Amino acid sequence: MPGVPSSKGCDACRRVKKKCDELKPCSRCRRLQILCIGSGQQRFKFKNTESGLTKMTQAEPRRTRAVISPATTVANSFQILMQIPGDKLAALFANTLANTDVRYDITYYGVFLKEIPRRLGHSVALDASVKAVVTAYPYFRHQNFGADAYMEYCNSLRALRESLNDPVQARSLDTLCAVYLISICQSWLGRYDDKLKSHGEAIAHLLKITDLRKCKSSFEKEMIVTLTVPVILEAVINPRIQMDSKWWDDVTRRFSGAPRPRNADPPQSSSTLSTFANLPEWIRHPDPHIPEIAAVYLTMRDDAEKMRRYLDRWSNVASNSFTDPAAVNHCRHQAGYTLVITLALILNTLLRAFDPTNTFLTAESLSFCSEMIREAEAACRYRPLGAAYVALCLVVGCSAAEDPHQLARLQALLADYSTDFKEIDWIERIMWLRACFYSHHLRAQLNLNSANYSEVDGRLLDTAWHEQNSRPESCSVM
Repeated sequence: MPGVPSSKGCDACRRVKKKCDELKPCSRCRRLQILCIGSGQQRFKFKNTESGLTKMTQAEPRRTRAVISPATTVANSFQILMQIPGDKLAALFANTLANTDVRYDITYYGVFLKEIPRRLGHSVALDASVKAVVTAYPYFRHQNFGADAYMEYCNSLRALRESLNDPVQARSLDTLCAVYLISICQSWLGRYDDKLKSHGEAIAHLLKITDLRKCKSSFEKEMIVTLTVPVILEAVINPRIQMDSKWWDDVTRRFSGAPRPRNADPPQSSSTLSTFANLPEWIRHPDPHIPEIAAVYLTMRDDAEKMRRYLDRWSNVASNSFTDPAAVNHCRHQAGYTLVITLALILNTLLRAFDPTNTFLTAESLSFCSEMIREAEAACRYRPLGAAYVALCLVVGCSAAEDPHQLARLQALLADYSTDFKEIDWIERIMWLRACFYSHHLRAQLNLNSANYSEVDGRLLDTAWHEQNSRPESCSVM
């Protein structure tokens, strides 16, 4: 039996019980810069009766109605948007995963994505994020996004916010996976706002509150390990991400595999997850860790040399198609090699700050930058997804390069690669990281003690970074 509510306010104002002026968009939504839906619309409220329709609904298959179970905290108006069979959504996502073109293969973001279809139908946030990805993916290939892609992206944010407000759902691995998928979708859409931070902080927060003891399946373990990588990389340039050392010890103890043998074929980095987890701390406070940094640098330099010799065997790969296994393997090994020389360049720059007269380190720095330029130029054929890692490597290269010709070429390449994913302000990150490296160099030259370190850092770090830290510490989810 229908009733007629008196309010014609938008969904956002009604949800928080605020008065809405019913403009399109309303003043509150325009001020908060959020999507305004339903302003000025008459609504009807239906009461449950034992009608034939109700009985038919109660007889629906369980997997179809799982996403709108009474246990969820999502508003009824949004539940209607999500009433699609779980098997249909799973089929759409599986079809997206079936694309083996290395330029658009989304398993680049993690092999655990292949396990997501069987997990659908139990989490509103995960289902909404998957729907956003499968809706945006066809547009992503042509960079001409339709209104439905933006709408599903906004719907996924709404569902995720509701899940984060639920103490149980907030700790769910499905919610953590939803944040990751939404960050992927955001990078495609290029919906970046300087006032809103990336999802790395949200992922870091959810990782902290996740009970790692409950992560027993291969999907859960692979997801945790995969998601720690973007957190580490963002922590390098974002001091707000502070992961407790005990947490890293727990992750590496539970999920890290054994180090690869030094003579493995094909060669890969022999460094472990725990080594990578030290990078943010080493970049900020390298002084107590110089011997350890030097040891890891020598290992990483040797690994890079073996990986380069292996890549040199792939001289004829350019003739292969983008779905050919040879092209896929070449793309993966090229990415691994470029990331290793990027991390080695970071360690090299830290060591040179405390030993500026070391001609060997200087020569190796020039070599790493040259290799980075060469690989960035060669990886262009795999853009966008097959070369999505290159922009981050170029940021490090621009931060560490001292040769003006190399720096100019690295900057030109970064400007070109930045057009693939427009949501990140790479220049701001270069300025902060370069200032951080220079502060170590200047402090070592002046032989300053730790008490004066923050004073020097405060003069050197770019003003834009301090302005950025004064903005709201939240991404578009939190």
